[in-house]
Amino acid sequence: MIAAQRDLFEWTPQSDPAVDNDPALRGEMTQRDKPQFNCATPPLQPPGRVTAGCGGEVGTPQAHSAVWETPAMEGRGTAEVACGSAAGHSAENSAPSTAPELRPYQAAAITAVGGALGRDRTTLVVLPTGTGKTVVFAELARREVAAGGRVLVLAHRTELLDQAARKLQDVAVSAQLERGSLRAGNAQVVVASVQTLHTRRLARFPRDAFQLLVVDEAHHASAATYRAILGYFESAKVLGVTATPDRSDGSALGDVFASCAYRYDLREAIRDQWLVPIRARRIVVDGLDLSSVHTRAGDLAQNELAEVMQREEVLHGIASPLLEQAGDRRAIVFAVDVATSHALADVLNRHREGCARALDGGADDLTRRTTLHEFRLGRFQFLVNCALFTEGFDEPSMACVAVCRPTKSRALYTQMVGRGTRLLGRSYAESIAAGKRDVLLLDFTGNSGRHRLIGPADCLAGAELDAEQAAVVDRMLGAEQLELESVLAAAAAEVAAQRERVKLVATAHYRTHEVDPFLGAFFDRQRKPEKWDSDPATPSQLKALEKAGLADAPGGLTKGEASAMLDAVARRRLAGLATIPMVRLLERLNLDARNMTFDRAAKLIAKARETNTWKPYMYMHEPEFRRGKKS
Repeated sequence: MIAAQRDLFEWTPQSDPAVDNDPALRGEMTQRDKPQFNCATPPLQPPGRVTAGCGGEVGTPQAHSAVWETPAMEGRGTAEVACGSAAGHSAENSAPSTAPELRPYQAAAITAVGGALGRDRTTLVVLPTGTGKTVVFAELARREVAAGGRVLVLAHRTELLDQAARKLQDVAVSAQLERGSLRAGNAQVVVASVQTLHTRRLARFPRDAFQLLVVDEAHHASAATYRAILGYFESAKVLGVTATPDRSDGSALGDVFASCAYRYDLREAIRDQWLVPIRARRIVVDGLDLSSVHTRAGDLAQNELAEVMQREEVLHGIASPLLEQAGDRRAIVFAVDVATSHALADVLNRHREGCARALDGGADDLTRRTTLHEFRLGRFQFLVNCALFTEGFDEPSMACVAVCRPTKSRALYTQMVGRGTRLLGRSYAESIAAGKRDVLLLDFTGNSGRHRLIGPADCLAGAELDAEQAAVVDRMLGAEQLELESVLAAAAAEVAAQRERVKLVATAHYRTHEVDPFLGAFFDRQRKPEKWDSDPATPSQLKALEKAGLADAPGGLTKGEASAMLDAVARRRLAGLATIPMVRLLERLNLDARNMTFDRAAKLIAKARETNTWKPYMYMHEPEFRRGKKS
C-alpha cells in the first residue's frame, strides 16, 4: 500500500520535448488576470484526520529549517506533527499559520520529504494527478515560513502559478507572483514563472534569498531554464513534485534530484478511493494509418502525425464513435495540434450542433475564461484542445477523456487521463452521489505499424504490463467499455493460463516424442500418486534425466513425471537393454535398437567405430535393419 520510497530512481525519467520546446503547447507565460472562478477540488476529509502543526518562535531565513526535522508519521490514524523552533527570534515576524487537513498519503509524503531533505539537497515526490501535489508543497512551504524561511515556487504555466497561490492562501501563507509585470518583492513565498525568472530578473534576488525551492510539474526540471535557477540558489533545498517522472526524450531527472522521497501511484490512489476508477474503450479508426509516421525525440513526429489526423475521414471516424460512446458525460478531448483541435470541433458540431468548442494557447484571456466557465456550466459537452490542459487544469465534473492523439509517451498519456480521475466531492461516496462513479477513457487508434503506442492499460499498469498482456487488454477493450482494473486482472489471468497451457503442451510433446519411444513399456502404470507429485521437477531429477540421454525437459515437468521416467530408465537397465544414447546412435544407422540388448548394441557401435562406417546401407545385412526405410 502506501510507503515512503527513499531510494534513488528506478525508472528512466522522461517528458514531452514537444511540450518543453513549443511555446504554443507549453502555454507561454503572459500577463493575465487571476481567473474569476476556482476550478480546484474543495478540501477533502480523509478517513483519519492528520493534523500537521508548527509552533514556537521563528528563525531567521538563514537558520536551518525545522521542516527537515519532522518526526516519523505512523500509519493512517490521527497524529500530531510538531516542528522545532529556532529560539531568539520574535514571533511577530511570522506569517499566519493554519494547518490543513491532510489525507494519509499526503501526511506520509510530507514526513518522507522531511527525512529526505535532511540527507540530500534535492528530492522528489510523485503523486498522481488529482491527489493534491499542491497541498503537499503548500504545507511544506507553510512550515518553512513558520520557521522563518523563504520559499520559491517555480512553474511554467499560468494555471499552475495561480493554483499554487490559491493553495498557499488556503493554509494562510501569503504568496506574491513574479511574472510579467508583477513583482514579488520580499514576500516570504514567491510564486514565479520559469520563463520570467530565467532572465536578468533572476539577479534581483540574492543567491541565499530562499531556503526552499519547489518545482511544480518537476518532470520539466532537467530543462536548462530550470537548471539555471536551481544552480543560482545553490544553498536552498529543492523539492520536485510531479505525477509523471518519466521523459520520452531520455533526459534523466536523476541528474536533478538525488532521491525520490515518496511515490504513490495511480493504481493505489484508485484502489484507496481517492480517485475514481477508469472505464476504458479502445476504438480503431478506419483510415488512420500511422505506419509512415516517424519517431522524433521519443514520440511520434508531431507534424507528420498532424497531417494524418487532419484527414476528413479520420476526423469523422473519431467524431461519430465519440458522440456515441461518451453519452451525456462532460468530456475533454486531446488532439495533436491546434489546427486538428479546431477541425475536430467543427466536425463534432456538424454531427451535433453546438456540442464542442476548441481552445488553444492563442486564445485571449477573456475568451479562454469565458469558454471554461461555460464548459463548467454544461453549455457544451466537448472541450477540445491540444496539450493546453495536460497540466494545471482541474475540473472534477469531467467524466470522459478522449485521447485523439496517438502517442508513445506514457507521461503525456497519463497526464491526459489524469484530467478526468478527480473525485466530484470530498470522498468517493460523495462523488457517486453527485453523479460521478468513474471516468470513461476513449482511446482512438489505428494501424500503428512499427510503433508501440501507449494505451489505456499503460497509464494504470505501467511497467507491470508486458506485450502479451497488452495484446489481451487491447482485444478486450476493443469490444466494449470495461472497468480498467478488472480488465488488467482478467488479462493477467488469461496470459497466465495461456502460459500454463504452453507448458502442458510442451510436457505432453516431451513425453510423447522423447520419452515414450524409449520408456513407454517400462512405466509403472499401477503406481499410486504421491502428495508431492504435482510439484515442479527438482534440479537433480532433471540432471539425472539428461544424463540418462533424454532431451532437455520442458519447464512444466512435474516431480511425479520425472520420478516415473527415472524409474523406467532403471527398469531398462535391469532388463539388460541398450541405453537411450545407444538407441539414438544406432537409429541413425537405420537399426531398430529400442529392444536391443546392451551387449548387442555395444558390439554394433564398436564395429562402426572400428571400421568408421556410419552409412545406414552398410548395415543392411543386420537383422535389426529396418526394411523399407530410406537408407
